[in-house]
Amino acid sequence: MKRRRFDDFEGFPRGWFIVAFSDELPVGGTLQLRYFGRELVAYRGEDGVARILDGHCPHLGAALGAGGRVVGTSIVCPFHRWRFEGDGRCVEIPYCDEIPKKAALGTWPVIERNGLVHVWYHPDGAAPDFEVPTLPNHGSDEWLPWRHSKISIRTHSKEIVENVVDIAHFEPVHGTHVARFVNEFDGHKAIQHNAGIAYPRGGGKDRFELEATYYGPGFQITDMRGFLHSLLVNAHTMVGDGTLDLRFGVAIRPSGDRSRDEAFANAYIENLTTGFLEDVQIWENKAYRQPPLLCKADGPIMKLRKWYSQFYEPAPAPSE
Repeated sequence: MKRRRFDDFEGFPRGWFIVAFSDELPVGGTLQLRYFGRELVAYRGEDGVARILDGHCPHLGAALGAGGRVVGTSIVCPFHRWRFEGDGRCVEIPYCDEIPKKAALGTWPVIERNGLVHVWYHPDGAAPDFEVPTLPNHGSDEWLPWRHSKISIRTHSKEIVENVVDIAHFEPVHGTHVARFVNEFDGHKAIQHNAGIAYPRGGGKDRFELEATYYGPGFQITDMRGFLHSLLVNAHTMVGDGTLDLRFGVAIRPSGDRSRDEAFANAYIENLTTGFLEDVQIWENKAYRQPPLLCKADGPIMKLRKWYSQFYEPAPAPSE
């Protein structure tokens, strides 16, 4: 079997990828981003809409996310103040009344939903062929705001997605007891039903039940019920240099005791960080086996790989 590392994987899969939590991008704010081997800029116009464009000015290459200024629904280059609208067009050069026809930036499809900023990636620039779900009542008083964090990892997103169906790793790596473990693959969704005891190795005795759904290759939403009802987001977006950004967050359904809820959310994030770092030690040092040598008690790893491979295939033609 050939030994493969993360840098051997083929490119990036198509899909929706999370590049920020909404609270990281205030009105008038900008974010300098690097994903899919590209420099990008995210900004929120004065109309409240998040937009993502190619990150370098076509004029002399200044990074728009490093000192660029938001004016209305446009972003102004910090170098010579060329101004670009959200559709990528240069609409103003303050020292010239003639704008070159090629003065434009590439644009990226964006959906902001559930307090998350998603960008669509396709290697050929094709339009999205599946949607980002709407979480019922998220953003209302029925849920506390996301408590979130981010870590950078030297691996491919394929390894992280595969991890969720690997039932045999939960106890030795995380000390988690899993009593129920069912996986379904439905189009662009990979759904897991799971139940057990959370963190028994640390003395935890709380039972949980969850439904965790990947919506494409880039992010997973988990509805978890146990001590409290919570939502978990796990999102991994490829940078392009053999690394990815892993974002994760938790939203708690209020119990009526705000201080307890906030303490639980903080502890949850700490536990998630610990859990992911346990995985990171494996991910950053493992070889990728294709084909793997599996036993009958392993999870549906080959089904997961087949599901994941669809995001490297041409997108289906849109229905008329």
